[in-house]
Amino acid sequence: MKKAVFTLTFLVAALLSSQAQTLSNHACWVVESNRHAKAQTVKFYDENQQLVYEEMVSIKLNISKKKVQQALNMILTNLLNKDGFMANKNVVAASFHTSR
Repeated sequence: MKKAVFTLTFLVAALLSSQAQTLSNHACWVVESNRHAKAQTVKFYDENQQLVYEEMVSIKLNISKKKVQQALNMILTNLLNKDGFMANKNVVAASFHTSR
């Protein structure tokens, strides 16, 4: 009985994880950094994986923190909605300097 439940659970998990991997049409952001450089490059992509905005920042972004992820998600949403963000060329730096 335990073996059947384990097998069924494993198959359902495998099915769900393979479904999630096929849903790749989403906008995203990427933070690139060099091991020795203090500057990082933040890139924002739309649903078609086309580069929407790119900015080099001199601050170290800790993307493992939830607040940083939320801020980057908010910037991405605003960029995709074209809420006047393109007028300011330092969107990411301005967002993190005011939130400290």
